[in-house]
Amino acid sequence: MGSDDYRAGVAGGEYLAGKGNTNGVCVNTLPGAANIENFCSGFVEGITEAGGEGSVLPLPATSFGSATAVAQAVRAHLLQNPQINAIFTVGNVDSNSAISGVQQAGKMGQVAVCGINFDETILNNIKDGKMACAIDQQGYMQGYLAVSILNARVNYGLTVPTREILTGPGIIDSSNVEATMAGVSEGTR
Repeated sequence: MGSDDYRAGVAGGEYLAGKGNTNGVCVNTLPGAANIENFCSGFVEGITEAGGEGSVLPLPATSFGSATAVAQAVRAHLLQNPQINAIFTVGNVDSNSAISGVQQAGKMGQVAVCGINFDETILNNIKDGKMACAIDQQGYMQGYLAVSILNARVNYGLTVPTREILTGPGIIDSSNVEATMAGVSEGTR
């Protein structure tokens, strides 16, 4: 039950390439962590298969959770690699930091940002056009389905005939950000 990290990365790469972003980098703030590596390798495959180029920017693990370190790394990487026009991040905190780095590099409107998960700031950034998209794993649905399936098993002996039930990846972008924000205000997102 849940989302597949690799497929989430592929979805981000495909989405960005589909919007005309031909050269993207995945900012990896936890090199060596299997799920993060899967996000980044999926992103590189997704953007490459859609006709673009993808790479990974591994940062020291000490940068994890440091908005300043991530923003500075993104800024420096963009200035050293002016061909990059898309950034993929592995978490909502990193997405906010990447936006700051894009701004510091003077590349706002030239470099699209997409990342895994979202918070209120991410949704507002999407709404305001500062961020292209967020990859949604639909945590509410993960919990709801798990409890519902368990209840059906315990009370009625029912089983689900599949080993994998994916709740993501979903794409939150300007086309559905208002609906997502409505779900957040109702406590279902």
